[in-house]
Order: sequence, then structure tokens, then C-alpha cells
Amino acid sequence: MRERKRIGVVLPVGPKDAEAALDTLSSALYYLDESRIIVVVDDSGKHREFAAKVRELSAEIVVLPAPPRAPGGFGGLWVKIASGYQWLLEHYHPDIILRLDADALIIGAGLEDCASREFAENPQVGLLGSYRTDPNGRVRDWSWAARRLNIETGTRGLRHPRRWRRLRLFATLAAQHGYVDGEHVLGGGYIHSFDAAYAIYVKGWFNQPCFGTSKLGEDHIMGLLAVAAGYRIADFARPDDPMAVKWRGLPSHPDELLANKKLVTHSVRAWGTLNEADIRAIFRAARD
Repeated sequence: MRERKRIGVVLPVGPKDAEAALDTLSSALYYLDESRIIVVVDDSGKHREFAAKVRELSAEIVVLPAPPRAPGGFGGLWVKIASGYQWLLEHYHPDIILRLDADALIIGAGLEDCASREFAENPQVGLLGSYRTDPNGRVRDWSWAARRLNIETGTRGLRHPRRWRRLRLFATLAAQHGYVDGEHVLGGGYIHSFDAAYAIYVKGWFNQPCFGTSKLGEDHIMGLLAVAAGYRIADFARPDDPMAVKWRGLPSHPDELLANKKLVTHSVRAWGTLNEADIRAIFRAARD
């Protein structure tokens, strides 16, 4: 019997992310419900040292070594994240699963209630995040992801036959559920319902090491799998939504994000003249 939790978190950590990840984990420990399980997939290159620092933060955080032969970003990053989802779903039953980047932060409390309410009101939705509209009200462009998917499922994709077969299968299944090529929520911060994540898990779809060579983004693959499993994707990071997730830099000044009661933001690398250290210091002060 899997232990029930209100929220699960999956956070991948790359070779340059270890120190930033510790602050991101601190934000999760501060704001998220105590009924939680946090899984870190560690590709820092210093597993023992990093795991020891994480244990100093909290014994409840699980640090897994990244799977072998999952290089860099893109599909390799998806393989790492998927291994975290697999471990989490083998051991726990979280109501929702939040996938975070190391350069994302939790900046407010109540995410569990907001996301659970959204999934309860729209049970056909299985994935929430920055979908059609970004936090500044602009329409997001999926064209690059669509082109890349067409390349990897077309004749050029035959250079990687197993990957080609699996992507074509998922694209065919997703099309039966109304999938638009390239649709996805932005990586950095997104949320699965338990039902959607578990549907992917029980089908064995998180176990796709062949995706390690893909140039699709991990978020592109997650979007494809969610729709292939029969679920829809929905906005949760528009101007009035709880999340404020942007690809590069913050959507607005940290003080504005806090004043507007945003709950998750990405990316804390920069905003205007503020660098990552400045931004993290502002959000850390809000936690003190």
C-alpha cells in the first residue's frame, strides 16, 4: 500500500545546480504542505557531498543518482526526470506532482489546494503549467517543438529506430485525443495530477531510455505523453494564475510576484539588473 501524500516534488539537479538546488529545496520545505515527498534526481557529479548537504536540510528528501546514459538536457533530461517520477509512484500516492527546475522557487503557500481544486473541477485535465498564455499575457509558441517532433517521427528519425517507433506510437495515440503537434507546458515548473502521472507510469511510459538521444525538450515529451494517456493540458501560469513561469528570467520583479501572491516562479537566473543571488536573497528574506 503506497503512502498517501498531498504533494510530490521531482527536482533534477545538474552539474552546476547543486548550490542553487539547496535554496530551491529550502523554499519547498518552507511553503509546501507537510504531507509531502520530495525526490531529487542528482546529476551533480558530487553525489555523496550533495546528498549529505540535502540531509542537513531535511531527512525527508530522497536523493537518487541520475540514471546512466542520460546525457545533458533535452531527452536526456527527460530520462532523469522520468526516473524520479517512477521512484515516486512506486512508493507513494501523491495527490499532485510538481516538477521543478533548480532555478525555480516556491514563493507562496497553498499550491496543493489550488492545483487539486483545478484538477477536481476539470478531471479531463492532467497537466497544468504555462500552456497557451504566459504570465505576461503573451501567446506561447509551440512551433519549434512541433517541427522537432515531425523531424524525429519522420524519415530522419529512422537513424534512431527504437526512439522513432516509440515517438510515432505516442504521437498516434495523442492525435486520437486531439493533440496539437508540439503542445506542452513550459519546463521549469509544471504539475501533474496523480491520475495522469499514474496512467503514464502503469503503462511503462516513464521507462523510455531511448529518449535520451532526443532533441525534444523534456517538457515537449511530457506534454505528448499526457495527451497520449488521454488527458488534456491546461493553463495555470497566466497573469491571474498561481504560477509565474517563464523560460528565461522572471516574468516580473520579485516584489511584484510576492505582492501578487504567486506561488511558484521560474527562472530566478535574472530580472532586469538583478542577478540570481540578488533574486534569491529577496525571496529568502520573505521566508525569514
